[in-house]
Amino acid sequence: MKQFTSLLALLFFLAPAVAFLTQSPPRQRSACFAKKGRQNNVPKPLPSGPPAQDISVPDDTSMEELLAVMGEKRLKKVARKNRRVRNQKIREGKVVLNEKGEWVPRE
Repeated sequence: MKQFTSLLALLFFLAPAVAFLTQSPPRQRSACFAKKGRQNNVPKPLPSGPPAQDISVPDDTSMEELLAVMGEKRLKKVARKNRRVRNQKIREGKVVLNEKGEWVPRE
């Protein structure tokens, strides 16, 4: 009887431990947890459209009309890009400041 009780106690304590030691088959993930969209390390595709030099704006266009068409964020982005390009040309010495205070190509 003592052996039976000790054997029963041993099984009672070892059964949960064995459950953690055995490997369960890998679970299939459902589609709702799969990564969606573009991966982070893949470069973005280049924008398609006319280059900036091909886009012409009429001379009588006001700033309000540009804001309405392009939006404030887009105009800020264009201004930052133009400043960045201009500053790079200044550092390289390709442009100089004339007497009117305008940056012009070096002659």
